[in-house]
Amino acid sequence: VNSTPINVPMKKNACGMISFNINGKDKLLLVGGYGPTPVTTHSHSQYAPDPDNPNRWYTNEIHLMCVSSSPGQWIVPVITGTRPPPCTGFTLHTLPGNRGVMFGGVTIEETGEHRVDDVFLLTYSQDTIDFQKVVKPGDTRGKWPKGRGYHASSIIKTISSNKQDTFHLLVLGGLDENNKTLTDFWILNLFSLKWFQIDLPESVTKRGGHSLSTFYISKHCVWVVVTGGWR
Repeated sequence: VNSTPINVPMKKNACGMISFNINGKDKLLLVGGYGPTPVTTHSHSQYAPDPDNPNRWYTNEIHLMCVSSSPGQWIVPVITGTRPPPCTGFTLHTLPGNRGVMFGGVTIEETGEHRVDDVFLLTYSQDTIDFQKVVKPGDTRGKWPKGRGYHASSIIKTISSNKQDTFHLLVLGGLDENNKTLTDFWILNLFSLKWFQIDLPESVTKRGGHSLSTFYISKHCVWVVVTGGWR
């Protein structure tokens, strides 16, 4: 598709993209990623070069496209709250009520790549995206997953005892700070914002760059399907 050059995103890999609907208009949200030296930059975005590869740049660019009225035309939305740092290899999902959730990823520092364990909650309005970073507990041992990138995640819905819908973020595997494959499986309750871990065989969890999908068999049964990746 064609786009206005001043608002076009840089060429990039391992970014995040989700869709949502505002006032009957279908929109795409594009976040972060890495790629070659950007031709066009945006004043409110950051661009961080990889110290080990000067032709690779990490970014926290954020773009919107209204596919139902102006397909191919990107805009740079207003960002409020805490904007994520230049990041790649994270996961990003849409939630009901014009909301979303972003977890983990790979940032760049003077010493090289760094895996993060950040959770951001997103709220969408017409041309504004609000990012709120979830505050971690003082002691995260056993209560919060390690920083990671190139993991896989999905969203499931459960019904609580008071018959209210509660959504959960499922996170499986990925690569840790030392580029080693993780072997854990975590679930984040998106109402209480508390994590809990479930033990699964390494044959399921030990992988990175894989896919994770969920299928509702009934209101009491959800299948979680893991495919591909590397060990």
